[in-house]
Amino acid sequence: MYISRSDCRIFRKKSKKRLVYRCLIIVLIQLLIFFPGIQRSESQPPTPCRQVPLPVDSAFSSESTVVNFPDFIQLASLCSDKPEWRIRRLAYNRKGYENRSWGGNTAVRVRPFEYRRLERDIWKELALLKKKRLLIPGDEVSVRILDLTGGRLLASINADKKRMAASLIKPFVMLAVYDHVYHGKLKRGRWLEKLLRRMIVVSNNWATNRLVRLLGKGNAKRGLRAVNRVIRKYRFYHTRMIETIPPGGRTYRNYTTARDLSRFFYLLYHKRLVSQRYSELMMRKFLNVRTSRVRTYILRRDGVPVADKTGFVCGLNGDAGIVFQSRAISGGRDYIFVLMVENKGRPNSRRWRHHKTRVLRCLSNKIYLAFRDLALKHSKTRVVAL
Repeated sequence: MYISRSDCRIFRKKSKKRLVYRCLIIVLIQLLIFFPGIQRSESQPPTPCRQVPLPVDSAFSSESTVVNFPDFIQLASLCSDKPEWRIRRLAYNRKGYENRSWGGNTAVRVRPFEYRRLERDIWKELALLKKKRLLIPGDEVSVRILDLTGGRLLASINADKKRMAASLIKPFVMLAVYDHVYHGKLKRGRWLEKLLRRMIVVSNNWATNRLVRLLGKGNAKRGLRAVNRVIRKYRFYHTRMIETIPPGGRTYRNYTTARDLSRFFYLLYHKRLVSQRYSELMMRKFLNVRTSRVRTYILRRDGVPVADKTGFVCGLNGDAGIVFQSRAISGGRDYIFVLMVENKGRPNSRRWRHHKTRVLRCLSNKIYLAFRDLALKHSKTRVVAL
């Protein structure tokens, strides 16, 4: 078959045009992905309840694995009304305010955070902590920050990385106990409540092992299987309790992720764990926790309530919970935080523990001040309705 020169020129022109068209289409798709035109404003009420989970917008999540199971933005569509937590603000305040009971969230029309701005600030803070040698080679950090008032994921660093759970497995044990009580498999009494209070408030390891044996009717292995069944029931896919806590608290086999911990406190905030009554009982215990890495001097000075749980073992130092900023600051926001520092070398020294506690407190202050500055900035702005 003979092909003339003219045919070759036409063929080249067509191929060039097709290539240009394809490049333009690719550029347009990238612009639509990275610069979405429509975003859900924070003043817009959540969508009505649906059984089919909604897809996650790329502007709200910085990860590609959130499609596997419902995440925060998907769960926000399942809750039509925001819960009302009557939580008493702390008595210690810089201005000498007395205790007040705040019911419900403060409805304030505010501008949302810039996308991933808080995450960039956290990375800068981590770089500064490395210069100060508070973070050494081998330290891995997991961070997860969710704005509950606006329903937006603001920061997610190594959220799917499995970490040693230490005492952070105890909230899931309490969930399993209340789930068995709700379904009539356990009887709730003073002795059971005392064990739960000792496990969460004081972080007693003996009480944790005792509750696991109660779930297994005297057998620890059956109790571990019961805890893991409840964990799977509530779709915490990257959390597992493999062993009871040995004497001395050196448990290294239990694991969890920052995503599962933040999802736990998200469901707790919306009173969707077991039932509304048992969610309130769990929240009451988290509010009375004695040790906290996040409840720093700045939060105590402002009188901000914090519901959290800490976890420490050789090689891991972490804290996770909820900060009720709207109860102390007009226009403030409630947010979930998960901060974990892990070193697989398992350094057994007080210096490592002290330095990682300082890291968690520095990150806590950085995040809290970002929320507080935004609240104070917009509380001074006068909005005129036309």
